Amino acid sequence: MLNRSWVVEESERKMNTKMIAAAIAAVAMSAFADGLVSSEVVGYQSVDVPAGYSMKTATFKAISGDFKISDIGVEGAGGVGNEYGQLVNVDGTWGNVYYYLTMDGAFVEDGWYKDATGEEPVTDEDVLTVGQAFFFASDADITFTYAGQVIKQPSFDVAAGYSMIGNPTPVAVKISAIGVEGAGGVGNEYGQLVNADGSWGNVYYYLTMDGAFVEDGWYKDATGEEAVTDEDVLTPAESLFFSADSDLTVTFPAVL
Repeated sequence: MLNRSWVVEESERKMNTKMIAAAIAAVAMSAFADGLVSSEVVGYQSVDVPAGYSMKTATFKAISGDFKISDIGVEGAGGVGNEYGQLVNVDGTWGNVYYYLTMDGAFVEDGWYKDATGEEPVTDEDVLTVGQAFFFASDADITFTYAGQVIKQPSFDVAAGYSMIGNPTPVAVKISAIGVEGAGGVGNEYGQLVNADGSWGNVYYYLTMDGAFVEDGWYKDATGEEAVTDEDVLTPAESLFFSADSDLTVTFPAVL
């Protein structure tokens, strides 16, 4: 079993080593139980989440099944119901909401709950599929910690409508390197970042020769006049609010 750890540079100093060690141990034990070969890589990563609003996904996958909400470690939360993530449905309405509560803040065991009072803990059915993200709000600067198996070649389906999709790898990925299959390419497939103050950030359109008469790829405008650059990236776990007219398949570059 090869263990490899990726850690976002700016959050190294904030890592809870005991929690990480326990997470790695749990992943490794599960890996051995499932009979994984040595080519499988497990690791951990801490990602800073600034106060305000953001969209985040998991940067690893579970050894078996989907990544559980309960497996997202959180440091620095006040834990009184002001740190929460929410999914979005394909019709644009809001989906499940998950609160991170603490004993100090809400007088309940530290962890994720489906309500702000701590009466309903999350279950193993509350998951993030590969690339799926949630919209997150926080009153304080916090840190997410993920542990699991590296996704060597992330590829996932995106349903027509609205979604939040993110970088499910432990490395920064250029927008231009994200592949898209099934797009009409006329400016109706696009993703947008969110700023910490809740305003919308950069928007990226996926255009095609068939649709917009430009080279297939990502652009900063719906006409294809301004292509993305190497400065346009998704950091680990960073995500886009995405809109599509048709069902798509999104592929991220290979990590290993």
